[in-house]
Amino acid sequence: MNIDNDEKLNRIDKLKKGLYSKTIKFSKERSEFRQRKHDVKGDWEKGSLSQDIEMNKKIPKRKTFFEKMLIIAIVFLVVSILAVSATFLGGINRVSTSNIDISVIGPASIESGGELSLQVTITNKNSTDLELADLIIEYPTGTRSPDDVEMELNKFRESLDVIPAGKSVRKEVKAVLYGEENSDKNIIISLEYRIAGSNAIFFKDRKYDISISSSPVNLVVSPLEESISGQEVEFSVSVLSNTENSVEGLLLSADYPFGFEFKSSEPKPSYSDNVWKVEGGDVVKIKGVISGQEGDERVFKFTSGTKSSKDEKNIGAIFALAEKSLFIKKPFMGIELAFNGDTSKEFISGGDKSIRADVMWSNNSPAKIFDAEISIKLKGDILDKTRISVERGFYRSIDNTIVWDKRTNGELSEVSPGESGRFSFYMEPLDISARSSFLNPEVFIDVSAKGNRVSEENIPEEINSSISKTIKFYSDLMITPRSTYYTGSFVNSGSIPPTVDKETTYTIVWTITNTMNDIANTRVVSTLPPYVRWMGVVSPSSEIISYNPVGGEIIWEVGDIKPGTGIQTSAKEISFQVALMPSVSQVGLAPTLTGDVIITGTDRFTSTSLKSTKSGVSTRLGTDPGFINEDAVVVAE
Repeated sequence: MNIDNDEKLNRIDKLKKGLYSKTIKFSKERSEFRQRKHDVKGDWEKGSLSQDIEMNKKIPKRKTFFEKMLIIAIVFLVVSILAVSATFLGGINRVSTSNIDISVIGPASIESGGELSLQVTITNKNSTDLELADLIIEYPTGTRSPDDVEMELNKFRESLDVIPAGKSVRKEVKAVLYGEENSDKNIIISLEYRIAGSNAIFFKDRKYDISISSSPVNLVVSPLEESISGQEVEFSVSVLSNTENSVEGLLLSADYPFGFEFKSSEPKPSYSDNVWKVEGGDVVKIKGVISGQEGDERVFKFTSGTKSSKDEKNIGAIFALAEKSLFIKKPFMGIELAFNGDTSKEFISGGDKSIRADVMWSNNSPAKIFDAEISIKLKGDILDKTRISVERGFYRSIDNTIVWDKRTNGELSEVSPGESGRFSFYMEPLDISARSSFLNPEVFIDVSAKGNRVSEENIPEEINSSISKTIKFYSDLMITPRSTYYTGSFVNSGSIPPTVDKETTYTIVWTITNTMNDIANTRVVSTLPPYVRWMGVVSPSSEIISYNPVGGEIIWEVGDIKPGTGIQTSAKEISFQVALMPSVSQVGLAPTLTGDVIITGTDRFTSTSLKSTKSGVSTRLGTDPGFINEDAVVVAE
């Protein structure tokens, strides 16, 4: 150990003793302050301040590699922006859409069908040429080519090649413009171009507004302010020509309101029930039935124009529009007809059901109605005339008309304001054996009421009101199940009568018949009891039938059934074989071989879902010629 270390240890020991001693005191000599003298000069000397600042500056921190890269990137970005700005805004190859001017000279308005000529001038005020320049004109719908008015012209494009810097290009474009009178049209004129050294495509466009001052045709709808719900209305639409030359390919289109049923027109529609081919001067008369509640407004809309080049049934260019409002009011003699309590315009009924009809009438006028008469005209061969019965009225079979008047009902001789009543009659369709000759059968029923009244001006007048309704009949879809042993598609085996714990096979036959209408999605469903086994043989084998051992469900997917099946033509039929294993608990009984048989389908004519259920078959083989009643019950061995 050297002397320095010994001295350090002695000092440490002394310090420890001093820390834990109450008597030892420490003393330390303090250094004296030294006074410094500063030479403050009276005048600032050149360079003295900067020298002092430099002496007091801290040494700057060195920048990292990433900080240096960031500074370089920022500098590069600024230089790039300046270069692009110099190129496009204020330097060499300066190009701006604001330096391209598109001017158009043309009329402010034009008559529909007139030829429009526009003088288009494009001026390039840039210091660089515009390359691969194209002039594009977008016309409104219905514009036609001036060379062929049958050809629709929606967009026109013409190449201008190169437009030199500081130069202009002038082009004349023509088109035939169509539209309704006093309508505004927009034409979009565009320039598409490129610049040297770039693949980008640039655009400059402007809009040109023009109005249609007149149309070659106008539409006038005949006066028609109000009508009674359920009554037939008739109105006409006149196509008036405003030009000496007729317009080719002119169409008239009608947009019917809700509650209007089209009946006929003169001339007949060219397409559907609402589009006619017309010429200037033509008049179209339309008939139909309007329905609704009192006070309802029905709006008819009519449009005329040239046919579209894409679809000759639609209007391409509209020339004229017209609307007509019709208000529904109550008839003076109100009538309503209900079938089995249903007041729908179309009633659906089964071919085996009786129909009750109720005629409700009322006087809606403020005056008395005298000599009122209500008549019903029945049209439909499926009705059985021998089964039409009328309460307090008369059925005239020669013309299928039911009449109620003051001779059958004294109350109709004078009907006070607000008075009402009801008459009833019953009808039935022909028997099923006679219905197979009918396809999509329906009955049309026209109800009319008339009488005499004195108007508010004390003028006698005859009043009339009428309604029409339809009855449609859905088809009779039926299935007949039977079981056999001695006859059928399969050879059966086992004891007859069936014996306990011994298996006997039977043939099950399902036969489908259908009377009047096409039936779709026909399906037959049944089940096998737990003591009957599915044998897996079917005839004909082409039929789609399936069996699920879980639950014992049998499903026959029949599909479509034609009218008259099983009546005029062969029935739809399927056979399959099952095996019965009777139990001792069934001795003396005739076990069922299947559960109830359910057939379903959809009547295409009436859109009605049909369903029929027949009881399942048993060991009582009623249709099998070799069967006797004693053979049905189970016997013990």
